[in-house]
Amino acid sequence: MKKILVMSSRAPYPLHSGGAIRTYQVIKLLSRIYTVDLVYITDDLKDETVSEMGRFCREVIPFPVRKMDYYLNVCKGLISNTLPLQVNYFYFDKVQSWVDRNIHKYDGVFCNNIRTAEYVRNKKGITKWLDFVDAISMNYEKAKKQETGLWRWLYKVDFTRCRRYEQMVLNAFTKCMIISEVDRDYILSKYKGEKDITVIGNYVDISEKVNLHKKNNYQLLFVGRMDHEPNVTAVNYFVENVYPLVENEIPEVIFYIVGISPSVAVKKLARVDKVVVTGFVEDVAIYMRESAIFVAPMRSGAGVQNKILQAMSIEGCVITTTIGREGIEVCHDELIVADDPVIMARQIVLLLRDSEKRKIIGKNARRYIENHLSEEVIYSKLRSFILDE
Repeated sequence: MKKILVMSSRAPYPLHSGGAIRTYQVIKLLSRIYTVDLVYITDDLKDETVSEMGRFCREVIPFPVRKMDYYLNVCKGLISNTLPLQVNYFYFDKVQSWVDRNIHKYDGVFCNNIRTAEYVRNKKGITKWLDFVDAISMNYEKAKKQETGLWRWLYKVDFTRCRRYEQMVLNAFTKCMIISEVDRDYILSKYKGEKDITVIGNYVDISEKVNLHKKNNYQLLFVGRMDHEPNVTAVNYFVENVYPLVENEIPEVIFYIVGISPSVAVKKLARVDKVVVTGFVEDVAIYMRESAIFVAPMRSGAGVQNKILQAMSIEGCVITTTIGREGIEVCHDELIVADDPVIMARQIVLLLRDSEKRKIIGKNARRYIENHLSEEVIYSKLRSFILDE
């Protein structure tokens, strides 16, 4: 059986972020095709990561680094090269040395995003696959319009660098994949070559059927890693612009923000009456089962929102924005899209008062996941991509 090396910029387990979920799924599916070895970078070495990934990988090779070293990399990158700061952040000489010594042992290398692409970008004579995941430059183009001060400047700098680098790696890799048509089209809009990018989504676990429609409550839920800029922006926007309008109509409403590593800005939202910031929880499913509506009021970000797909898979009623819906090719009766805060609030109020409508939307959402994003559907697409079938 052929051997493939997977390079990951972070630990792909535990599954605390969309990036981890994406990488974990790819490794699991690749192990059905090849013998897989995994190299990953981490500032928090956990035995559970090595143990879990050992289920799918012949060898798991972590590279522990200090948190400070990431920031030093960015500082050096600002003055010494024109690579994206994201790439500089995850580039370490000891990892490059290992790759240089061992790459000849493999039939191919799979990089989990552009953050690991630099380790093999200039390597010749080996098959190289790259998962863009999403168009980071598109995310930064949106983010630099939302931020101010230092962060606005940093996003502006890295937007330019990422835009250029995405074109470079598209030329340098044998084949590339990405999570949605929107992200693919954005990258290819500036590309002058002939290569395409294959769209392969994340699969969603549909093994568990959860009846969310027994309770007629007024609980709203947002789920995500809460130090991730698009999530921080989303919940702040919702609490400031949408939640008060809903509460004015339905005083019993309560909003849960569930996710690991809440930022200072997110923690401050807990000062608002009936806004609950949980931080890390052992079982997100408990909150998902108890909530009437899943909100994803995304104002920035790229790629497909795993939080939305997970909610849809358990018949959840989801309301999001146009940005949140990107890459999810659904009709109006599978989730609700509202960009204006007044319209979003009005839709939430109507749905909170109409459990039957929520039930219909939820069942349609589940059907969409079953038809388009089951594990076997995604495996078939990945297999064709890897083996060029």
